[in-house]
Amino acid sequence: MVSPWQFHITAGALCLDFANTVSWRRSGSPIERLQTYADLASWGRQVGLMSQPEERRLNREAAAHQRRLLRTLATARSLREAIFAVFARISEGGVPPNRDLRALEAWIRTAVEHSKMVVRSGRYRWEPVAGASRMDDMLWRVALSADELLSSGAVRRIGQCSGRDCRWLWVDRTRNHSRRWCDMAVCGNRAKAHRHYRRRQAIEAGPSEPSIA
Repeated sequence: MVSPWQFHITAGALCLDFANTVSWRRSGSPIERLQTYADLASWGRQVGLMSQPEERRLNREAAAHQRRLLRTLATARSLREAIFAVFARISEGGVPPNRDLRALEAWIRTAVEHSKMVVRSGRYRWEPVAGASRMDDMLWRVALSADELLSSGAVRRIGQCSGRDCRWLWVDRTRNHSRRWCDMAVCGNRAKAHRHYRRRQAIEAGPSEPSIA
């Protein structure tokens, strides 16, 4: 049995972790990490939105409703791309196109319609109402996370990985806004290995011959 993909939960915001379920967006061959409904449920468990028993139950139900499974997976990817389009543009210092904002707004409106205002630790926030399906609940929480991030001061701290083939997004919570990588264990180490390789090449090549005029 193949072990489920271990998602990198390093963005600092639920919605951005969801946007980062495509690897190597800058490359010629991006990798889709939500290839199956089971991947989507696994992501939900790994970020703490559902328990392992809930994940197993969802997968059992999905096996009996293949058409609904495919529809839910396509819907989840649509939400992800709406989130990525908006926050990637913000991370680049731009203003998201109206089309992208309206797409994300539609998701947020739907999530709010299925939520109620609650107080948690002195903070007011939207929370999906009881009775929603576990998967709908998860996607609405992702959409509400996007709404919360857009309306917070943290929106000015959204960054994009400097990795050559990456484009993962994150909230830079460093004191001097110096974060460059999605994860030091991923792009940070790749960059370090590349610099080491270039230095080694330069040493092996030796000093260049002086040109003769």
